[in-house]
Amino acid sequence: MVKRRVKPVESHTFSGMEAAVEAQAQAAAVYSGQELTAKLLEPLGSIDSKAARMEEDSPLFYGKVNATLF
Repeated sequence: MVKRRVKPVESHTFSGMEAAVEAQAQAAAVYSGQELTAKLLEPLGSIDSKAARMEEDSPLFYGKVNATLF
């Protein structure tokens, strides 16, 4: 795991609790990264129907049927 610098958090805490604020900020950054990674790894839907519609409606393919494209 790569340790990255986290933006310093400005807060008014009791003495001795500064480390807890920094640890919470780092934990929040790690959690946010995990959430974004999970979202990026979700499978996307199929684009076959939209691609077929684009081919059918395109003036380039007007009047032609090309079964090899899809």
